[in-house]
Amino acid sequence: MQFPALRRHWERLGRRDPYWAVLTDPGKQGGGWDVAEFFSSGVAEIDDILQRAARLGFTASRRRALDFGCGVGRLTQAMAGHFDRSDGVDISDSMLQAARQHNRSPERCHYHLNAASDLALFEDGSFDFVYSTLVLQHMEPQYSTRYMREFVRVLAPGGLLVFQIPSQRSTQEAPAGARQTPVQGPLPRDAYRARLAIESQSISAAPGQQVPLNVTVENRSPHIWPSLADVGGQGQITVGNHWLHEDGDVLQRDDFRCPLPFDVSPGARATVMLVVTAPPKDGTYLLELDLVQENVIWFGDRGSTTLRVSCVVGTGRGDPRPARTRSEDPFRVRHPHAFRVMRATGVRDVYWAWRRAVDRVKASRAVEVLRERLQLARLINGVTTWWRRGPFAARMEMHCVPRAEVVALVTEAGGTVVSVEEEWTPGFQSCRYWVRKGLAL
Repeated sequence: MQFPALRRHWERLGRRDPYWAVLTDPGKQGGGWDVAEFFSSGVAEIDDILQRAARLGFTASRRRALDFGCGVGRLTQAMAGHFDRSDGVDISDSMLQAARQHNRSPERCHYHLNAASDLALFEDGSFDFVYSTLVLQHMEPQYSTRYMREFVRVLAPGGLLVFQIPSQRSTQEAPAGARQTPVQGPLPRDAYRARLAIESQSISAAPGQQVPLNVTVENRSPHIWPSLADVGGQGQITVGNHWLHEDGDVLQRDDFRCPLPFDVSPGARATVMLVVTAPPKDGTYLLELDLVQENVIWFGDRGSTTLRVSCVVGTGRGDPRPARTRSEDPFRVRHPHAFRVMRATGVRDVYWAWRRAVDRVKASRAVEVLRERLQLARLINGVTTWWRRGPFAARMEMHCVPRAEVVALVTEAGGTVVSVEEEWTPGFQSCRYWVRKGLAL
């Protein structure tokens, strides 16, 4: 969802059910929140965060605090009890109208409408404490990562930044004693052995539909699989998929990735949530599941057994492809020796990296919109479809940013990540980051 659309959707949520939109308790939807209980939860949360900060030795000035994504001011009001001034920022004017109605400390608590994808309304080093929770996850990473850099910019030297964002989708909480360690380069050759399973051996979907799958992976090798990327953000082990034609030819090499939720020991298993996107045309396809060590190699290319699942898209009766001549056979069939050399030397991986980039460009919404605008008939059809799908229904998107990427960009922006707390909620593994600025630790 692009930034203008994000603003519109949260404006609708703020008009329809602002308290539930901030705290999505299933039993509180439709005006079910008691206002006093709602704001009391904010007081308890800020008290807990500041007490934990003190126990960890994170002392900071109590001059000014920022609540990013403040909504109706649940946390901004609580901050006013600890700081000389608290500022709440949100993209929804309807949320802020409700926040101002409940402002019990107007001389200390101030609210700002921010219609930009940055925090340019504040100068560098303006805040001693910056806090954001249950906010960044609702915007695309291109925006959330920009705001993370802005958090560090507006944080005063010696200040404390605390924010939360999901790092990956996960169907299970890490078991007691589970570890998360960074990988140290390519795995040993005999570590690329896995067994994959899903609940069903066939799936169906509409063209282009996103389908969530619970994929269980078992480590069939004698080595531990680390779950985190290395210090450079490379080499992470993830579950991914390819789309194949019914005869096994590659339709789309890459679709989606989901990292391991924790280190997986030999013989152990982990379950991840992989969200695959069905091909855009009706037909019967094969979904191939595999593990990949990013920037290194797919497990299947090391001899590991992949999992292939039949997928019926739409009617399943897409136009059959014309009979193929020998010259149209895949390169690996026509030139098996050259193919083996290219795979061994890494030339094949370079080729597929280029193909992935081309596929991303072709699949980008901007390119599709441009095509539609250049063809009036397709534009009219696209608008009609868009209208029928109900784009005016307010919705919340959920996005993840990998832990290694967050740590890298915060460090690049001038902050120091001093602690990361893992938090699991059904469907997601989240991280709460504690960041200082300008202090030697």
